[in-house]
Amino acid sequence: MQPPPSPPAPPDRGGALLLLLGLAVGLLFVGFLLASTSGHFVPPVVDLYVVCQYAKAMAEGHPFRYNAGDPPSTGATSLLHTAILALGHAAGARGEGLVALAVVLGLAFFLLTIALTRRIGSALGGPATGMLAGALVALNGPVAWGFMYGSDIALFMALAVLLLERMLDWAQTGRSTGMCVAGVLLALARPEGLPIAILLGGLLLRRGLSTREGVLALLPCVTGGAVLAGQRFLTGSWLGTSVADKSLLANYGPIDSLGLTAQYAVDVLRGLLLGFYPSDAPLGFSRGFAPFYFPPLTLLLLVLCAARLEAPCRRAVRAWLAIVAVVWGMGMPNVFMGVHFNRYLMWAFPGLLGLSAAGIQILAKVVARDDEGFERGLFRSIAAVALALGAFSAVRFAALYADGAGEVWRRDVATAAWISKALPPGVAMANVATSVEYLSGHRNLNLHGVTSPAFFGNRTAEREAGTFESMGRLPEAERPPYLISSVAAQNGSPILQRLAPGPPLFQSTSFSDELQVLRLDYELVGKNARLFSAEALRAVSGLTETDRLNVCDSQDERAHGYRYSSYLGNVALNGTVRIDTYPEEAGPTPPQVLADAGRMILGREWFRVRTSAGRDLVVVMRTAGSAQVAVRRAAGAGVFELEVPEAGLLVTVGGQPAGRIGFRPTPGWNEAVFRVPARLLRDGDTSLLLQGRYTSYFYWFFQ
Repeated sequence: MQPPPSPPAPPDRGGALLLLLGLAVGLLFVGFLLASTSGHFVPPVVDLYVVCQYAKAMAEGHPFRYNAGDPPSTGATSLLHTAILALGHAAGARGEGLVALAVVLGLAFFLLTIALTRRIGSALGGPATGMLAGALVALNGPVAWGFMYGSDIALFMALAVLLLERMLDWAQTGRSTGMCVAGVLLALARPEGLPIAILLGGLLLRRGLSTREGVLALLPCVTGGAVLAGQRFLTGSWLGTSVADKSLLANYGPIDSLGLTAQYAVDVLRGLLLGFYPSDAPLGFSRGFAPFYFPPLTLLLLVLCAARLEAPCRRAVRAWLAIVAVVWGMGMPNVFMGVHFNRYLMWAFPGLLGLSAAGIQILAKVVARDDEGFERGLFRSIAAVALALGAFSAVRFAALYADGAGEVWRRDVATAAWISKALPPGVAMANVATSVEYLSGHRNLNLHGVTSPAFFGNRTAEREAGTFESMGRLPEAERPPYLISSVAAQNGSPILQRLAPGPPLFQSTSFSDELQVLRLDYELVGKNARLFSAEALRAVSGLTETDRLNVCDSQDERAHGYRYSSYLGNVALNGTVRIDTYPEEAGPTPPQVLADAGRMILGREWFRVRTSAGRDLVVVMRTAGSAQVAVRRAAGAGVFELEVPEAGLLVTVGGQPAGRIGFRPTPGWNEAVFRVPARLLRDGDTSLLLQGRYTSYFYWFFQ
């Protein structure tokens, strides 16, 4: 007799409920956004427009070029995300439509992540834990903001959760293919993907693998290495242009860098432990921008997971948490720590939320001690509190999302609309304050160097000095006639005030730091390459200029192998732009106002110059009796004036002493002259070392 057929499995309504919850949160964000922007899709951060511009260029056949005809640059950060948006542009998503597509894709990644997190929770603690895990992600304000932002962090968060889910599957079944595929995608998605890929490869290679499995284990590392090699080939730099200058160590001394990183690490761990923060609590340089949400005691819940989960899942969870800890530790020491609700750490938040749900289940089991009724009640009670806090978090961040988009609408979009209507089509714009080129259709020159190769290599701590010198290298035909700046940038920069001296042609009304469009004046740009002092001109009369070195010009410094060390105690002294006049006794008629970027040297400079053997080298050095120094310390950054009443420097050539020079700088610009004996010079390049206390702005070399 045939057994009766099994009843059909009941429909899985839990997954549908979670997706509806995630969709409701996403629609709440979109609704608030449209209400704040008069019905337009506008991102809460203008960075998305940079990615859209790169995606548009890729779709139009000039990938990695921000403007058609520019040299390559990699300012979009994510190769994979940019390629996805490029496909959208090619399919017809243009202008605001591409922004809408990015937001919709973010919502899709959000829903996918909720589903994956539910699977993780179910694998670790059963169906109820899975539902809690998915709900915690759906109701997490910063996570929802990150997905709905529309940038690459949405893709990276989804892939990081996919990696955790596949690692759990690998631990249970031994199948590593899915885990390796996730690693490859992560390596293509963001710079953090490469260290993840390396750690993943190391984890797999610890076990005995077949040839096929070994190749799979190495594939994520090879992919990440290929991305780095491609960046090196395209731009000459291993790191992307939006990553290269963010290191704390490149902008602060080692002691301050270590101290700031330690402070930030404590803040992050405190956030994991306590859950909510007041909106003004310090969290990184950017104070987190808003409350930082995790279920209270998440840190302890993660420890419970790592300690009490059953094998083999425990091994996979520990490995994933170790990867998070290592990559977070590598990424923390950057000058944007804490920005955008900790966007540089956010990629791990959904996975941590899923593990916290499993931790709640373990906690309830440990406390209940085999009392199943008490265990269920305790689990539900803790889950209810966590979800209630999550609901508040989601509403709070939806409001912040809308507020950010509304400000971009009133400020950046309004500026782009004015530019499109009032200025000649396609006219070039220099830019220090926003990224509206995608909206305006005008050629952009990013003075901070993220997208404009002419400004690559300028150090963050010397941004203004490097920008000014880079502008001097631009051919006159390529100099943009207009500048997009902000009220704060103009008020805080004497050189920007001199470069754009007139009233703004346009100013936004956003009730924040307003954008301005100004006309540029290049009178002072490039003028610093000339000698003015009558005494210096007499000293080099009849000689031939063999070389010159423009201090703070990153490309010129690189060409001369220039290095410097200038410290007051343990505080690095960074370069700035000085605006001053040559005194009448120096000779130029009429007296000349000059802007030049340079440094206060309390230490030494090394560089090499072109020379010929057999003739003395006459060196002219532009200097001054004081200099402003840009200082970055853990206690704060600032610009300070240092005096040099009496300058002195020791000259060493090829390791041999060449003389000691001392002089008293007069007020205004000075051009000091000294001579290097012919016996120390050689044909080709000669290395010079200058040591002492002086200011350096420009060097000319004559024989």
